[in-house]
Amino acid sequence: MPITGRLARQLITTCSRAGDLVVDVHPADHMVVVNAVVFGRRVSAVVVDHAVAGVIWTRAISGRDIADRHKVEVRVARAEAAYTALAYRRGEAALVVVRRTCEAEPNTTSIDGSPGESPLIESAALLAPGGHLVVVTGMHLIEGRPRDPMPGLIGEAQRAGLVYLQHIVAVHGPIRRRQIVLSLLPAHIAARRTQAVSPHVPMALRAHADVLIFSKPLRSSASAGSCPGGEEHS
Repeated sequence: MPITGRLARQLITTCSRAGDLVVDVHPADHMVVVNAVVFGRRVSAVVVDHAVAGVIWTRAISGRDIADRHKVEVRVARAEAAYTALAYRRGEAALVVVRRTCEAEPNTTSIDGSPGESPLIESAALLAPGGHLVVVTGMHLIEGRPRDPMPGLIGEAQRAGLVYLQHIVAVHGPIRRRQIVLSLLPAHIAARRTQAVSPHVPMALRAHADVLIFSKPLRSSASAGSCPGGEEHS
């Protein structure tokens, strides 16, 4: 599930401050990591694929001085071990970005090494009080029928003690006459139109992503912070 540069910048600048920690779990590209560095955040990413990790690291440190390079961590871990790899960041992150691209999620190992809770519960454990969790998702096809994962994700996050703030529709291509122009989508998205289509995510729905934003309550209040609403066109 891609995150455009514009969406990454909006999430980083509204949900964190300079010097804060941004965590990106299983990114498919460099957008969140690079923009976090550009805006003066510390960033920790855990990636499944060594090649993707190399691309993210190279893009993040390119043209940066030693001080900025020390703000970037890119780790490689199996999908089920991502939160164990991030255990040392527990309670520290101002912003955690995760992706839920299909109904079936791999079994996880929790931050403390025990059999894992749900990914959103593990993500919530990474947040500092007042921090924000961003879940990027979209419609799925389950046995040929469309399924909206958002109600389940909202319930899962609320069981983790998070407060649901809002839903953003992030459109990846320009809109002309109330239609998304697929031919003008970013190259990395448009190229997938010629590839095999996943049974979980119909290609026709990949022109946008559903972005859910949650916050971890402050110790002294019921909720913290907010992020602006509306549609994100990029």
